[in-house]
Amino acid sequence: MNESLLNYMRCPKCISELALKSEQRKKGEVEKGILLCKSCNSTYPIINFIPRFVGSDGYVSNFSFEWKIHKKTQLNANESEKSFYQKLGFSKERLQGKLVLDAGCGMGRYMDVALKAGAEVIGIDLSYAIDSAKENLDDNYKSHFIQADIFNLPFKAELFDVIYSIGVLHHTPNTKKAFENLVGFLKNDGLIGIWLYSNYNKLHTESSDLLRILSTRIPTRILYGLSILSVPLYYVYKIPVVGHFFRNLLPISMRKKVDWRILDTFDWYSPKYQWKHRYPEVFSWFRDNNIQVVHLGEPPVGMTGRKR
Repeated sequence: MNESLLNYMRCPKCISELALKSEQRKKGEVEKGILLCKSCNSTYPIINFIPRFVGSDGYVSNFSFEWKIHKKTQLNANESEKSFYQKLGFSKERLQGKLVLDAGCGMGRYMDVALKAGAEVIGIDLSYAIDSAKENLDDNYKSHFIQADIFNLPFKAELFDVIYSIGVLHHTPNTKKAFENLVGFLKNDGLIGIWLYSNYNKLHTESSDLLRILSTRIPTRILYGLSILSVPLYYVYKIPVVGHFFRNLLPISMRKKVDWRILDTFDWYSPKYQWKHRYPEVFSWFRDNNIQVVHLGEPPVGMTGRKR
């Protein structure tokens, strides 16, 4: 942990400042130690250079597993940069020199894009994917990593110039509340962008939701093995008419790259929570939280707004 993080962090229980205790350093960073609240005396460990504000990965253990296996799959991919700007509508100039929060950073795919645009980025994740993110991006001095719950974040209010969350909030117990919690950490005139699963394709959504009743109960490693079946099924699904039928009956990722196909298929069927939303619903969240919409992302549902 870079000690400069203390300027940004607060005790999530009482919003008081934190002090560093019993630290062990390596190459100028805090490898191991304790964060002590100056007011309520709550303590939070620093383990493997990362402040930990949760005791486990809770309901997202599937992502801990996923991003350990695929920690490099989506890194440094041109598609990641294209996807980032397409979904959020940010410009590189808007990110340069700004303090940015990646809410649910996973293995750091989009953190990498924001860092390359010149931002200082704090990535938070509930899962142990945060360790993969640090491993991937630790060579950038503007990167920071915290294991924390999106509903109980350890930051000063109105801290960030930019907040984004891509493909994450719909995997929490309540997408709307997760979004609303982020707004309080955004500066006035700051930008917040989110990208969520949609339910516009009812046939695809309903069939996969039925399958998820079973898939979310299958042990993680077995489900990952079943996801490998997406490799040969891809070629069946490319067959005209027949393929279209099976794509809706048993949806899988149709990416050309094999490792991405397996990853995305597992990513679809493994999460405990997977809500779907529509533009009018998400627009109401922005409106009710005084966020002026400035960009509608493609494909749905992506939305970016400015805090008024």
